[in-house]
Amino acid sequence: MVYLDWAATAPPDPEVMEVMAAAAKDFFGNPSALYPLGKKAKAVLEESRSRCAAVLKCCSNQLTFSSGGTESNAIALLSLLLSPTPGTAVFSGFEHPSVSGPLKVLESRGWKTISVQPDKDGIVRPEALLRLLERHPDTRFVSVMGVNNEIGSIQPLDMLAKAVRAFGNGRRIHFHADLVQAAGKMPLSLADLDVDTAAFSAHKFRGPRGMGLFYHHKPNFEALLRGSGQESGIRPGTENTAGAFAMALALEKYACPDPAVAENGAWLLREIRNIPEAKIIPQSRLPDSPLYVPGIIAAAFPPLPGEVLARVLAESGYAVSRGSACGKGKKSSIPAALNLPKETAAGMIRISYGADTSKNDLKGFIEALKSVIEGV
Repeated sequence: MVYLDWAATAPPDPEVMEVMAAAAKDFFGNPSALYPLGKKAKAVLEESRSRCAAVLKCCSNQLTFSSGGTESNAIALLSLLLSPTPGTAVFSGFEHPSVSGPLKVLESRGWKTISVQPDKDGIVRPEALLRLLERHPDTRFVSVMGVNNEIGSIQPLDMLAKAVRAFGNGRRIHFHADLVQAAGKMPLSLADLDVDTAAFSAHKFRGPRGMGLFYHHKPNFEALLRGSGQESGIRPGTENTAGAFAMALALEKYACPDPAVAENGAWLLREIRNIPEAKIIPQSRLPDSPLYVPGIIAAAFPPLPGEVLARVLAESGYAVSRGSACGKGKKSSIPAALNLPKETAAGMIRISYGADTSKNDLKGFIEALKSVIEGV
């Protein structure tokens, strides 16, 4: 099976898994314990935090270990429930379910949630965000994902942050970024990114599942959940030392995207475009475009339903998805956000790949894809 669903979860790096297994045996002590085994585990935990901070270019006390992107997003969003009065939260029209889900909780507690829609290229423009903020001057929270998980569009977070800060006029609006799909697919520097909080997930950059990072610009961030006080009280519970150690290694190895992914991505997009029935999503996307990460491509081949296409391709030895793996049972927000024709929306599949995906793998995929389309 040729695996082309890296956006759902990247294949774990063998070295990273070996390191995690060894760390689980060598550093099994509770990091909160005061005896040598506990102190050793604590030292490894803090070393891992410092290594992650060095890669992401932030201070180690700005990083909290979590179970992944979903929890990190929830920590940021649900902290708003600590406010004595509800306000308005703005989010992009195609956020991941781990953002849209907590937003529904906020709505049930009196918060108003407003979406800012992307343009036809799948990009949230600063001017669109600013217009929305002007219509909702009580906005206290803005959430925009760094890279869309279904179409790969890169959001201009630096310019969006400037719009948020300019609108605030001295009042700091909380700006959150889901960076789960950005890490490992594009260069990142939190020192240069004016966000208040951000979410990361290790299994997206070939690390272990069940590990993530929550970035908070203010080290003394106040979270909703309470417990025993681990992770400065932001994420209480016994820490996963082995997972943190493995995640640090994965981040060091894969934070910078492999140039081969971009080269293969441009080739693959050209090949798909050459298929007469193909509809690239969004249609304006071109090979080598800087507006998208090369490792995620969405396309449709109407009238062929995406579910049927994904199933037949799997039978041919190629694993692709219909969209977000975390959106199981829920409709994708992409068709509405991009105003896609019904047939295109119904036929959408996502092809995602990484450095281990060879050119021959992609050539075989194109041949299989053509064969399926011709057969139908």
